Amino acid sequence: MSEQMIQQLNVYEYLGKGCDPLYNVICHMQQGYSEYIPDINVTLTKNQHGLYEMASESNHECYSNKEDLYDCVSKIINNSLLRGIS
Repeated sequence: MSEQMIQQLNVYEYLGKGCDPLYNVICHMQQGYSEYIPDINVTLTKNQHGLYEMASESNHECYSNKEDLYDCVSKIINNSLLRGIS
């Protein structure tokens, strides 16, 4: 599989983030709300300070804005999909 084909796997890069269900979940998260993503075993949380957290068994990251969180989670999902294709 070529690098160009790999980079084209995320359809929401073409449709826009506004069409991505993941982005919409992140945008509408209220403080204290958590969302589990079973495909990649990650929990997303918006904490009491308004920061976005991404936690798994081995990692815990914090982001100050939804765009950075979305970009990171999207990258993890895409990498997970690529491992399944290879």
